[in-house]
Amino acid sequence: MTNISFDDFVNQQEEIAKKEPPIDWSQIRDDWMNHLDEFYQLAEGFLQKYIDQGKVRITTTTKEITEEHIGSYDVKSLEVQIGTIKVRFDPIGTRILGAKGRVDMHGPHGTVKFVLVPKTASSPTIRVVIRDSSSETKDEPEPIAEEWAWKRRTPPPNIKYIELEEESFLSAIMEVANA
Repeated sequence: MTNISFDDFVNQQEEIAKKEPPIDWSQIRDDWMNHLDEFYQLAEGFLQKYIDQGKVRITTTTKEITEEHIGSYDVKSLEVQIGTIKVRFDPIGTRILGAKGRVDMHGPHGTVKFVLVPKTASSPTIRVVIRDSSSETKDEPEPIAEEWAWKRRTPPPNIKYIELEEESFLSAIMEVANA
């Protein structure tokens, strides 16, 4: 490689950087944490009847997450106690392939994953573009979802999203508790 081609490379990268707005990773983290709070509000709402009756207890703890570009930060984690069964909600992060965030529900008999995806999504949509250096085509920008929703993600290979409603949520708890 010659200095001329490296100079061209550096100049090209500088031009690309000027055209793209900088990513506000703090805003992405804060947005994720707000959505995480919404998830916990949904979960507590689905369990409220049982909490009021004293049959279910919820405790919160803090977990540190470290993500690329965002760094380390603390998030709330929930533990649900139903009799002798403990179900833990473990936030994974916002830098997730195919989703804006993920929370894993762990119980004694398994794990269920909840993902934050576009409200209209019923399965993952991942697009891969392969180009060679002679390609001059301009990618169309990805549409940005305006509305996000928490959904239950089924296991691979045929991943589907199930609407997060009281019935699907309570069913997920029973699944990880082997009820």
